[in-house]
Amino acid sequence: MAVPSRPLPRSREASRLRRVALLAAGAMLLGSPGAVVRADAPAPPPRDSFLAQLAGRWTLTGAVLGKPVVYSGDATWALNDGWLRLALVDRAKPPGYQADVYLGVDAKAGDYIAHWLDRFGGAGARVVGTGRRDGQTLIIFFPYAEGPFRDTFTLAADGRSGSLLLEAQRPDGAWFTFASYQLTRGR
Repeated sequence: MAVPSRPLPRSREASRLRRVALLAAGAMLLGSPGAVVRADAPAPPPRDSFLAQLAGRWTLTGAVLGKPVVYSGDATWALNDGWLRLALVDRAKPPGYQADVYLGVDAKAGDYIAHWLDRFGGAGARVVGTGRRDGQTLIIFFPYAEGPFRDTFTLAADGRSGSLLLEAQRPDGAWFTFASYQLTRGR
């Protein structure tokens, strides 16, 4: 049997089915997350003045459990500016530690929220830290099952330097320095 050299005419039903299939594919594409910016999407939250000062590149020089360390820190806005992501990497080769700390503000509750995610995995990430700021000092409390931690960020008024103190609470209630760092701008 010979094959025709020109296309066969389409039936109305075949043309209708093709249009329906194209419309369905287009609807699926437009309905996929991120495909359409909606006019009713909420505006990004206003940037917190303290977190805005913390944004940027840092060198963290200090000690963890008495041993000297130097970390690079890079604080950038993430997730529609709802969080400040502080990426910490040990400068040792290979790095002994790496973490991403997400800091945000709950304006309705009037406090800060922190998620500390590090290379040790999900177990430590079960706990959400909460805290309050007094001027240039932000204290975040993490109620870990093994014992609470508190992280104290303090920034100089000009935002060019600061400190980060991580303390752990002993079973007797006393606090001890787990880690302390001096923060300076740049790498």
